[in-house]
Amino acid sequence: MKKLMVALCLAGACVASAAEKAENAETAAQGAQTEASSKLTLWGFGNYGIYSGYQLYGSLVNSEPTLQGYLEGNVNMLVNDIDFGYLGIGIWSNTDLTDKRRASYGKAFNEWDFNVHWGRTFWFDDDKTWGLDYRTSVVWYYYPHRHQHRIPKTDTTMDWNHSFALVNPFVIPFIDVVHEYHESDGNLLQFGLKKTVAVNDALALTPSITFVWRNRNYGWCFPHYGTDANWNKINSCLATMKIGLDATYQITKNFGLFAKVAYCSIIDGDLRDAADAASGAEYGQYKDFAWGGVGVTLNF
Repeated sequence: MKKLMVALCLAGACVASAAEKAENAETAAQGAQTEASSKLTLWGFGNYGIYSGYQLYGSLVNSEPTLQGYLEGNVNMLVNDIDFGYLGIGIWSNTDLTDKRRASYGKAFNEWDFNVHWGRTFWFDDDKTWGLDYRTSVVWYYYPHRHQHRIPKTDTTMDWNHSFALVNPFVIPFIDVVHEYHESDGNLLQFGLKKTVAVNDALALTPSITFVWRNRNYGWCFPHYGTDANWNKINSCLATMKIGLDATYQITKNFGLFAKVAYCSIIDGDLRDAADAASGAEYGQYKDFAWGGVGVTLNF
């Protein structure tokens, strides 16, 4: 199994989806980049929570509860008022809370995803209300307890991701471009709309709608026919849709809480037929499902 991260787990707190992680980085980066400084600034964020299942790109990897967390550190390169963006590293982890996948993946900390990234917001105006937020990252997905795991043949994969968001005072359109280049040379696009609403100084809500397109070679977390060796038989398609609501509550300057819920649905008819055939482990066998999680957040 392999997985991409693009994503943060709720404004930096979700299953790891590459888009959600980029959203947290975008928010923190914008705050750091407003400080005029001639030295490097260190900042970061993290989260840890319990989720109803392992959901990725609107499809289920595991329908039973998991613990997932993410931690990221960055250096903001604002030198003599010249903005060079930020460089950073991040790590995401998964722990299954049941024995469902124990025979093949282990249970505690059975996945670690490491990333190295660079990002910058390109502002269109002096007031910094409109701009293009960009982030690129290389992600390595590692499964330490994978059955028959061997270092020369890792049962892992690597992604090169690009995330774009049009920053503005209204609704933010975003797109994440994922290229899996280690095993299957697959491509995936995740795109949609989101809007963060500050209810008060502590509580913020972010509704969103997200669609996922995958090409023929990107099939690992989606339903498929036959064995895992033939998991890329379904043609390129608009695969899934997800409607979500994220909530964050800041308790102190550095600590807070998060909660998120989402409704996910497989769109493509061939993928839905494959889900009915119950092929491809558990991937996508739930064609339409609700998903959510709660946890704690950290900012520094």
